[in-house]
Amino acid sequence: MISIFFVNVLVLLLTSSLADPSPPTAFIKDYDSYMKVCQRLTCKERKAPFAEIIAFHANFKNHLNNVPANTVIKFDNVQLNKGKGYDPKTGIFTAPVDGLYSLDWLFVSLKGGTVYPYLMVDGKERVRTCIVNQQADYISTTGHFVTELKKGNRVWIKNHVKAKFINGGLFNYFSGYKIN
Repeated sequence: MISIFFVNVLVLLLTSSLADPSPPTAFIKDYDSYMKVCQRLTCKERKAPFAEIIAFHANFKNHLNNVPANTVIKFDNVQLNKGKGYDPKTGIFTAPVDGLYSLDWLFVSLKGGTVYPYLMVDGKERVRTCIVNQQADYISTTGHFVTELKKGNRVWIKNHVKAKFINGGLFNYFSGYKIN
């Protein structure tokens, strides 16, 4: 709420200074006064909007067939890659900065399919999901993991067992974003 107050005051200052032909020093003096009020109200100075947005979302361009066990799944259709942490050539997200991250994935398989997508962080299994010999025409498995990552930590999805078929297109994805 206080930051909204600060933004409103700044907008008021800017609009009133545009209508007022007083010299720029008057605007700076007014701004300094409002900053002192904000400091008394314990406003926190914010970084520029979108300065540290880290987010990615990728899916498959095509279906995957006969995916060997222990294969890193490469989501080759990158739809978003703010911060440039995801590499579609390797299928690996590398944390560009320290922070708390949210990671999600979804896999769809055909009738009779088996898929074991595991989320890996620096070579360690952190979450397992699966579809085992499913009987519906299509079925999905999803995963979600919130974790603290340090700059340089690497995250990927590995297929634990051979997968006969993984549906492509928008039915499957790997995504993540930095929470703070």
